[in-house]
Amino acid sequence: MIARFGGAAALLLFFILFIKFLAQLPGSILDAGGKAQRFTQILIVSVTILVVAVPEGLPLAVTLSLAYATTRMLKDNNLVRVLKACETMGNATTICSDKTGTLTQNRMTVIAGTLGISQRFAEKEQSSVQAESGEQDNQTEQRTTAEEPDATPMREFFCAIPKELADLLRDSVVLNSTAFEGKDDQGNKEFIGSKTETALLSMARDFLGLDDIETERQNAQVVQPIPFSSERKCMGIVVNMEMNGRRFHRLYVKGASEILLRQSAHVIDISSGGLQQHMISEWDRKSVEHTIADYASKSLRTIALVYRDFHQWPPRGVRLAPDDKTQAEFDDIFQEMVFIGVMGIMDPLRPGVTQAVEDCHKAGVFVRMVTGDNIMTAKAIAEQCGIFTPGGIVMEGPKFRTLTGVQMDQIIPRLQVLARSSPDDKRILVKRLKEMGETVAVTGDGTNDGPALKTADVGFSMGIAGTEVAKEASSIILMDDNFASIVKAIMWGRCVSDAVKKFLQVWHLKSLLKDLTLISVPIDCQRHGCWSRNGFFYCESNGRICAYGSTITLGKLDHGYFCGIGISDGSTNSRTLRPEA
Repeated sequence: MIARFGGAAALLLFFILFIKFLAQLPGSILDAGGKAQRFTQILIVSVTILVVAVPEGLPLAVTLSLAYATTRMLKDNNLVRVLKACETMGNATTICSDKTGTLTQNRMTVIAGTLGISQRFAEKEQSSVQAESGEQDNQTEQRTTAEEPDATPMREFFCAIPKELADLLRDSVVLNSTAFEGKDDQGNKEFIGSKTETALLSMARDFLGLDDIETERQNAQVVQPIPFSSERKCMGIVVNMEMNGRRFHRLYVKGASEILLRQSAHVIDISSGGLQQHMISEWDRKSVEHTIADYASKSLRTIALVYRDFHQWPPRGVRLAPDDKTQAEFDDIFQEMVFIGVMGIMDPLRPGVTQAVEDCHKAGVFVRMVTGDNIMTAKAIAEQCGIFTPGGIVMEGPKFRTLTGVQMDQIIPRLQVLARSSPDDKRILVKRLKEMGETVAVTGDGTNDGPALKTADVGFSMGIAGTEVAKEASSIILMDDNFASIVKAIMWGRCVSDAVKKFLQVWHLKSLLKDLTLISVPIDCQRHGCWSRNGFFYCESNGRICAYGSTITLGKLDHGYFCGIGISDGSTNSRTLRPEA
């Protein structure tokens, strides 16, 4: 900033002096050499302004402040990869934060669900996750609100469902998943992978008789895997199966509940004691939508499970993949699905998140939540942690990306929650905020978050759940994946700014005192009859040097710029002053 102002001042001075030089050319008596010398003097003066604009100790002061701050930030779980990001974070005006793992603990558990239209279950027992969290009040409220009076306890519910439905649920969860089984540091078995998938696998292990996940998968004949896409918000798998002497292909899909419900034409029915299905009526569809909204309003992530059977593979009349004729295009087969049910997954807030968001607001930093969750779930979580306030706007990504530039400029200042968003929506939001003059910090953990992390002024990647691509694209790595650590980064960034300001204050004070001191030198020397020669002021009484200065000649004017500190007392014992190094 100082260099920019110095450069602007130098450029302005150069133009003023150059215009004056050109205006005096017609009546000038100087020869060509004199004119060239005068132009050179103008150039030297302009460069001098540019050089002296930046204090000589400022780069060192900034470097030392940044080095100290980055060392202390590492103790606060902020690993700084780009040094200037520390100072930039002190000037941040808005933060675009993920929800899962940053605002929440990323320790997901299935605590409620509905199979078919009305077969509901819920976990009635107190969760061990709460007991360890340390923030009992709001999380206990979150858990108890998930309980429903007409819901059956989970263990009792799954013991009573037909075996066909239990097998269908287990296969839908186990086969259509990328998570796997491993061991923790203590040697205990645990599921590793997406926390949403590990929550579903834990439910299958505890209530659906899942023993060995690798055995289940090895026994299945996978025909076509369909990886998760952030655009379609779902993933699937096609398996060759045999049941009751009949062979067929079954497509399992799990993902965003409202999207899967929209693609479903049938729903399972266990009211008669067996596994049946019937067409979804308008009343059925509204009932499921109400269930999804109910779970989402209680801060639960909703995941739906659907399936569809095919007599042959690839099915007739569908488009085939260009690179493999045995693979079908997902959009052509993802229709007329059979709706199995919807699961409500709880992810408790991190301890201290609410206070951290409040601290950001007090510091003048606007916090926004950008998540791929259901809009109702995102809004409920945002209300709990203080991000969503009265008058704020909650919007879904597909609608946001269709807005014009003018509409975005009107909505973004009040936009607090962006739900069902894709990584590209996050990038668009960050880019637009920067165009509006904001200093933007953004969090990301996935490979697709790389463009948004690069676009932002400061990108935060997750040290635990983040991918290597996200870490390489970020400026700072959150070692604990905690939003509260971002607040500490803001604090240290502002400490760096304060240190630089204090240095400049001291430097300007020193310069002011030096100038005031040296102004008295010519007056004092004139009073005692001192005389100057070659930039030195000599005392007339004893001929000793009493001050030192430098003379810059511009045209016919001589301007003295003093580089020393100190004055002569005008006596015979006046000291010799040395110029400031």
